[in-house]
Amino acid sequence: MTNALRAAITLLALLVAPAADAQRGSRSTEGRPLAELGVIGRAQQPLGDPGRGPFAERYTEAGWHYLETTHFRIASSLRPMKLSAKDNKRLAAEIEMLAPYFPELGARPKSLPPEVYVVLIGAQLEALYADFQALAKVEDDDFPASRAAQNGRGAYMGDGPYLGEREKFEVVLHDRRIDHADFTRWQRGIKANDTVRWHNRTPSKLVVSMPCADGDLSQDRWLWPHLAHNVAHMMFDGYKFFAYDPPLWLSEGMALWFEKRIEPMSFTRDGGEGVFSEPDRSSDWNKDVEKLVKRGKHTPVATLMAARGPDDLDRAANVTAWSITRFLVEEHPDGYAELIGALKGQLDDRGYPSGKDLSGLQRRVLREQWDWNPIDLERAWLAWVTGGEEK
Repeated sequence: MTNALRAAITLLALLVAPAADAQRGSRSTEGRPLAELGVIGRAQQPLGDPGRGPFAERYTEAGWHYLETTHFRIASSLRPMKLSAKDNKRLAAEIEMLAPYFPELGARPKSLPPEVYVVLIGAQLEALYADFQALAKVEDDDFPASRAAQNGRGAYMGDGPYLGEREKFEVVLHDRRIDHADFTRWQRGIKANDTVRWHNRTPSKLVVSMPCADGDLSQDRWLWPHLAHNVAHMMFDGYKFFAYDPPLWLSEGMALWFEKRIEPMSFTRDGGEGVFSEPDRSSDWNKDVEKLVKRGKHTPVATLMAARGPDDLDRAANVTAWSITRFLVEEHPDGYAELIGALKGQLDDRGYPSGKDLSGLQRRVLREQWDWNPIDLERAWLAWVTGGEEK
């Protein structure tokens, strides 16, 4: 179990009150109440755009499992998650964590029942949320119930309690690809084949839909890092309210940083019609970065800053963005928090969120935090990669 997961579970046990209605839907058959894991309830959830009708009325067939946690709403139609001996070894800490709540599992289960797996996903998402807050150096109390409630007091922090969003982050995991395609067509008017995430305007919230029907995403080893990548994007997008997209290279670098900590060989790519996962040919991007730098094949910071769409970031650019993110997070955590906060909190002259000239804003923050320009950032990162001194 990671320190972040352990800390998140401890924190949630202290903060989440086991209200009567939550207790009715959040207790396992024999174990301790799931409220200790941050579970609010397991009743049907109001997912997606409410103007298009209730989710549960459209997907009425048996097999759907719902979960509401402190910061997430989740729906899953996944079947039992099969576990090999290697999976049991990899998930030993997680299974140990679940044992007090689902004692019927045993120490080395052959599979995780769907109602158990969705709880595991919920606990992991809450740990991921805590990790993002630590990265941004913020807490729940920093965010207002609404911008009107903030009433101009303090720095702008968005328009809601969930990192600045008004509603909890939503995750829909489909056992059948046809259901994923139907859900995205119903919600967004597109029949998607791969993972899709989007911002819902009314009410304001971010949603991800994942088809976990076959291939790699039917296995926990690949499903969870792919989901973490997408949720990291959503948290960064929603940070201080989603009014505009953050710089692409920073967003991808952060999402890959979260993903690679979970599974080094997982590699999620954004495409024109969705987001797809593919096992990477390398299990060590640190060595890949060193090779790119040695050959002069890394992507310059100025080029990264100019990227506007997924096609602008090839594999070398993704590896470079990931490594620069790791450099800033590990060596300059306070400055990194200021950087992402400034880039998601820009207001125009009328006080409205504005994504105008984010390239210029990045340069200003680099100068204010480190007295760097993009070339200086690249030089400092290169020195870190090669073991030299920062310039």
